[in-house]
Amino acid sequence: MHGLCAEGIGNSTRLAKCPRDFVEAPSQMLENWCWQKAILERLSRHYETGKSLPDDMLESMLRAKHVNVAIGSLRQIYLSRLDLTIHGSDPPKDAQGLQDLVDELRPRISLMDNPPGNNMLRTFGHLMNQYSASYYGYMWAEVLSADMFATRFEEEGIMNPQTGMDYRKMVLAPGGTGRIMDHLTNFLGRKPSDEAFLKSRGIVS
Repeated sequence: MHGLCAEGIGNSTRLAKCPRDFVEAPSQMLENWCWQKAILERLSRHYETGKSLPDDMLESMLRAKHVNVAIGSLRQIYLSRLDLTIHGSDPPKDAQGLQDLVDELRPRISLMDNPPGNNMLRTFGHLMNQYSASYYGYMWAEVLSADMFATRFEEEGIMNPQTGMDYRKMVLAPGGTGRIMDHLTNFLGRKPSDEAFLKSRGIVS
């Protein structure tokens, strides 16, 4: 979506310059609509009758939004800390050091014991594809997307065409040019806040 809506010459180059702690926000932004009853009614259709999901099922799905959200949040924090430690000033020096790091951080942060010999670093592909020392950006981008959705779309209408165009022109169109904080401040009317993210995770009411 970010690439499609970027404007100007050399869009892919503009997008590539987008900060890693924002680049996931446009895709995470789309997830917000999937937790709106009106959208679920439009998306769901029985293959024979064409009827949308019944209200009781829709309400049940929405109530289940926060199931295991704490476990998922702790996992992301654990992976982010693991990433930052490996790319920090005093990283492990050998394979055993990496194993010791995983054995220490996983139970301390995710509250789950690490099985003997298990080391998810063997399949942590993000460390090798431009996310080195930037994995935290997944959760930070969710902070930004939740704020944009709650501040503008929830207040002005989740299918409000003018709000959608503002989002496209103010946030997506600049691509990776300029300062992302300036684009967000322009769209939100203020600097970003983490309040909407905390509410979306059920951490605060």
